[in-house]
Amino acid sequence: MSKLRVLHVIGGGEFGGAEQHILNLVTTFPAEEVDVAVVCFYDSLFAEKLRAAGIKVIALNQFGRFDIRLLQALRRTFLAFGPAIIHTHGIKANFFSRLAALGMKVPLLTTVHSSLRYDYAGALAYAIVSMMERSTRHWNRHYIAISGAIADVLREQGVKSSAISVIYNGMDLSPYQQDQLRESDRSRFRAEWNVPQDAFLFGTVARFVPVKGLPILLDAFHALVQDKAASPYLVLIGDGSERPALEAKVQELCLAERVRFAGFRQDIPACLHAIDGFVHSSLYEGLGYTIIEAMAAKVPVVASNVGGVKEFVFHERTGLVVEPNDSAALARAMEQLWTSPQLRETLAQNALEKVEATFTIQQMTAQILSLYRKLLS
Repeated sequence: MSKLRVLHVIGGGEFGGAEQHILNLVTTFPAEEVDVAVVCFYDSLFAEKLRAAGIKVIALNQFGRFDIRLLQALRRTFLAFGPAIIHTHGIKANFFSRLAALGMKVPLLTTVHSSLRYDYAGALAYAIVSMMERSTRHWNRHYIAISGAIADVLREQGVKSSAISVIYNGMDLSPYQQDQLRESDRSRFRAEWNVPQDAFLFGTVARFVPVKGLPILLDAFHALVQDKAASPYLVLIGDGSERPALEAKVQELCLAERVRFAGFRQDIPACLHAIDGFVHSSLYEGLGYTIIEAMAAKVPVVASNVGGVKEFVFHERTGLVVEPNDSAALARAMEQLWTSPQLRETLAQNALEKVEATFTIQQMTAQILSLYRKLLS
């Protein structure tokens, strides 16, 4: 039986949840069944990780952002690779792939990782990307929504339920469950971040962009540490356009003694071993990949009650849940987590069980392969 040839297409200019999802997926496909390659519009960290994992990468990074030659190069790539399925991720990849595949009679499948409304803060940018997406949707065969919340968004925009499959992002849990490294990782990172070994450390992992609500987190932390004798610390892991504003806000709130900026890291499982409580302050989240990582690492979480987060963070069962954009409520939940060791233990254990039952990479890969076969039958 011939192999199923699958071509994934993504911008790939950053390394976020969508890129991690593709990396997990394509490295888990059974090699005897699937011949896979990934087209990237940027030859960056993501492309490097794919190559290191033995995945074929086709980098089309010689063209400008909306260079018509990109469309021509993509068309040539499709014809040369001869995919049975073209699987796209992100507005630019969706738009150019749908145009480039015209007349090829190859099923186009799109994974929707987030809501455009929150990805593009500016009205003009949102209008442009919305036009790009909706004007080409009629050429798309099917959609994977990474959560029920994203499926709801698609239905609200007119996509038929029959054209949507909800498949949760899966992850390799093993790097987050290396308990034998927990103590050494904790000691090492706290020394690096200049955090006392015995202090309570809150942390988050996020892109520093408006939708992540990090100024709200800083306001909540500021309220939490006021007049406290043994105040906790906070580490922000990540980077992005908002970093200068966040650093300025830390100075403005006189939090420099308690807040650490760890920068972009590729060793998140180890970093999580140093954290006592994970805080998620997003205004919207398609799923909440970093929350799942924290839960897999047995770090108790406080999370915004938004989007796909509602589907696995249940209040006082698998985490503490607060409404978005409410720094006072977030501060109260953080204090509850900080002051109750028994609660932390209960939440962490329940959350781990939820993750192991719902978000394994094996489940995700099997469901997506099944969908590929269904689209081709």
